[in-house]
Amino acid sequence: MLVDRLRKLVDEKVLKKVAYQESPARYEYRLTKKGMDLHPILMAIVHWGDVHMAGGAGRPLLHRHVKCGHLFDPVTVCSECQAELTAKDVSIEAGPGA
Repeated sequence: MLVDRLRKLVDEKVLKKVAYQESPARYEYRLTKKGMDLHPILMAIVHWGDVHMAGGAGRPLLHRHVKCGHLFDPVTVCSECQAELTAKDVSIEAGPGA
């Protein structure tokens, strides 16, 4: 089952298979640009689980920003004005591919 899932992620170019040993052949899987673009989505899901599903002991994982050293919570911001966004702050309209 794991092999099938990894193959699918490689086929979809989310991961790339990279050899790190020749004999016997061994591989590691690295994120592609497409895979790295999933990071904000995964961070949002992890944060939701930490806030809404964690037990009384608190969050199981904390995230630290490497550049400034502070613990942080992931937030969604407007790419133009950098204001924090919530679901109530967004409207939807047809795009060029509609």
